[in-house]
Amino acid sequence: MVKRQTVWLSTMMVLSLMLIGYYTMNNQSGTATTTQPNSDSVTTAVTQPSTSAGASATNSTSSTSSSGATATTDWYTNQQTSVSQQLSEQIDRQKAVLANNNASSDQIASAESQLAELQDLAGGIGNATQMIKADGFKNAVIVPDAKLQTFSVYVQASNLQKDDAIKVMNIVSQQLDVSMLNVTVKAHA
Repeated sequence: MVKRQTVWLSTMMVLSLMLIGYYTMNNQSGTATTTQPNSDSVTTAVTQPSTSAGASATNSTSSTSSSGATATTDWYTNQQTSVSQQLSEQIDRQKAVLANNNASSDQIASAESQLAELQDLAGGIGNATQMIKADGFKNAVIVPDAKLQTFSVYVQASNLQKDDAIKVMNIVSQQLDVSMLNVTVKAHA
């Protein structure tokens, strides 16, 4: 029983840390997003004559950039939430097997193994996402397939250079311990 409690507590701790890290990084990128449109509007105001038409053009540019950035941030947040929910549901299924008093020793061993793999995967996805962002991308999300064998990585970029895609593939490959052939990288602005 102590082993099950330990597994449960460590799982909750990992998930809590992932959520804290995610929301901390998300709030930092939100601050950068709101700062950028303001700096663009200052640049626009300097290059255009100071008239009421120029001021209204600056304001409309600023609000358009802000709403576009918000929509992109929302997309990444929604995708990350979806991935987290998918992993949480699978972790909960394995915990239910562990908590089932009628489960056979083979079922318990299988559930413990799968639970450990899921926890490693969740931690690896979190680490890889943070490393991709630290590599210079504003947002990133790693979406596994249903079998958790291939991974689609979406990075916030208007265009993605081949070298950048290879760097991202290498990060994901190392953090998730999968072949680079099982990782695809796509730009989503």
